Amino acid sequence: MALTHESMAGVARRKAQLAREKVRSAEDELVAANEALKAAIPRRDVDAIAQAAERTAHAEGEVREAAHDLEVVDELLDEAAEPRPVAVHSGEGLRSLLALIQRRR
Repeated sequence: MALTHESMAGVARRKAQLAREKVRSAEDELVAANEALKAAIPRRDVDAIAQAAERTAHAEGEVREAAHDLEVVDELLDEAAEPRPVAVHSGEGLRSLLALIQRRR
């Protein structure tokens, strides 16, 4: 089954939305980690600093996943933008197939 321009655009939209959600989640994680660091560093709270580092690492992972999703979106959009040759005899319908067979006899 070939992908249509519409189906590729739909997949691209969903992937872009997923990437957007991952970036927002990563942003929230980074804000929380930075707030925790602001409080933990003056107190020299090693455990809180370690937890903030974990949150930062998690946010970095979400950003990497979002970047991958956006690469897929780019590929889908490039594929959708390529002109498709229009077949005279697509073979997708019984009538066109029968007409083609009858002409070849």
